[in-house]
Amino acid sequence: MLNVDNTKWEQELDEFGVEGIPHFAFLDKEGNEEGNVVGRLPRQYLLENVDALARGESTVPHARVVGQYSSTEGRRVHQVADPRSHG
Repeated sequence: MLNVDNTKWEQELDEFGVEGIPHFAFLDKEGNEEGNVVGRLPRQYLLENVDALARGESTVPHARVVGQYSSTEGRRVHQVADPRSHG
């Protein structure tokens, strides 16, 4: 979980291409991104993706899905030490 308002996570936000929240990146056990979903989506999408990764499948069924989301463009960025801080 990354706080988009915290500069500590800028590298990860860029790495995973976070442009809206919520943004879920699904990583395999080596830390490689297998897919992501952005925005408000059916709970079943998340469950099916997590289940596929838990079974060791090489892909997730909902790899690139976009729903309704909040843009990160107008975000207020704060310099804070605690990565979970909300500024």
